[in-house]
Amino acid sequence: MLNRIKKTFFGLLLVVSSISQVMASTVIQGYVYVNKPIISSVIIRDANNKFLKTITDSEGFYQQDVSELTPPLIVFSNENSLARTADSNQTCNGNCLVSYVHSLAKDRQNSVNINPLTDFLASELAKQVNLLGPEEFVNNQLPFLIDDAALSNAYKKFHLLFDNALPQVGIIAKSFDPVTTVNQDINQLLNVMLFNRGYDSSTGKVSGTVLFDMRLIPISQDSPFNYSQAVKQQEKNINAKQRIFILGDSTASNYDKKVYPRMGWGQVFDRFINDKADIVVINGAQSGRSSRSFKTEGWFHLMKPFMKKGDYMIIAFGHNDEKCDGSNPKRGKVDVANLCTYPNDDNNQKQYPSKQENMSFQSSLESYLAVAKELDMTPILMTPVTRYKDHNNKIAYQDQNKNPVSHLHYTTNKPGFAYWGDYSNTIKHTAKVNQVALIDLESLSIDFANQHKDDWQSYWLVVDPNDPKYPYYKKQSSGVIGNPDATHFQEKGAIAIAEIIAIAISNHPDIKQDIVDLNKIRQ
Repeated sequence: MLNRIKKTFFGLLLVVSSISQVMASTVIQGYVYVNKPIISSVIIRDANNKFLKTITDSEGFYQQDVSELTPPLIVFSNENSLARTADSNQTCNGNCLVSYVHSLAKDRQNSVNINPLTDFLASELAKQVNLLGPEEFVNNQLPFLIDDAALSNAYKKFHLLFDNALPQVGIIAKSFDPVTTVNQDINQLLNVMLFNRGYDSSTGKVSGTVLFDMRLIPISQDSPFNYSQAVKQQEKNINAKQRIFILGDSTASNYDKKVYPRMGWGQVFDRFINDKADIVVINGAQSGRSSRSFKTEGWFHLMKPFMKKGDYMIIAFGHNDEKCDGSNPKRGKVDVANLCTYPNDDNNQKQYPSKQENMSFQSSLESYLAVAKELDMTPILMTPVTRYKDHNNKIAYQDQNKNPVSHLHYTTNKPGFAYWGDYSNTIKHTAKVNQVALIDLESLSIDFANQHKDDWQSYWLVVDPNDPKYPYYKKQSSGVIGNPDATHFQEKGAIAIAEIIAIAISNHPDIKQDIVDLNKIRQ
């Protein structure tokens, strides 16, 4: 009610000021909203790098006279809604919500909302001018030039993703602009949507905006947002008897339809869940993340609100924690700064730089175990799934190579490594000292891999680029015949690994036995 009174009041004020032209000024006002009103400061920057600052009220509403500013404007909220700790030396600390304002009605009130949808638009605009994402509008102290074509392209992308969902909450899609439209119904969409920032692996900087449905599947042109489906999924997430949360990397993550047949095992894991057990699988695994960056980039923060007593937390890291070679000329320093965690030594003692215990792999894993303990969840630690490589880090059984797939999740005393050791052994030790369930997926997947030396390319990502069913791979240089991807999976491999994990869970003495439907396991 107060919101409607407020909008009515400002609407009347607009009419009065238009007629009288007394004390006319150019004003921007709007709401800062994620899945609730956000109380925070709002900072406005113009084309001349001039700044103004105001603050929202308890309903997330702000208002500011911008008569002295020159559009275009960047308007952003710096409330810590993403809970990121990346880029701490930047204005936004990886946590800003951004809105781009191309032009203003002079001597009038202008609506400028700030929410994940405006942030997505700003992200698309940033890409048009070769910026990594919306926060580079904030952090770059240079004029930014957005032409009408770039603006049109960004809005076109937005409407492709959301035009089907907008009418479901009573909004006319054609005329809707998330920046300027004053309609509280949009909050219905925002309430069943998740968002975060990407990560640019070459620089280590925060990149573009990524929006997700309630299954943590990215909203994209191939997977437009479906409001009614998101509502049902949210209800299912909340009301299910139990939830299984998958924390991991690209070997487990969800993939867009356009890159099919590439899949992560977490994407298909729910195929083996007992339907009668009322369990929901929430796969939060993200490509390129280590146990450290999964938390510092806010991915764990997205999942935590759904976690409850009695749930399961599968913790499956290692591939990217191993990226600790500071001498790598391409991105060694970036990887060490953002991804790397160090394994225990041969005596199972933690290793990390002074005052940086978060760079200990064991300590990083234990930070998740602490949350599981706090919430009375059942954590399951897993060693990393194997790559299809031999002890020399060469593709196994390829050409004249007869060497089998072998254990590779370790580092050695080489230049560029501050510490070295065995990641799988560190996971096993962490499980032992914390008395939590362990699945040795590396050993299980090595056994599987060596049983498929003749048809392994049907499981790992090796796609025929000339197959018309997979047009995406026509221009890809990796994951294709001639240059196999020995780390990631296609659908058949993802299902096989998920099945291996399901069997291991069903056989584990410390894990409840009715999670997996054994009838879904291939005999």
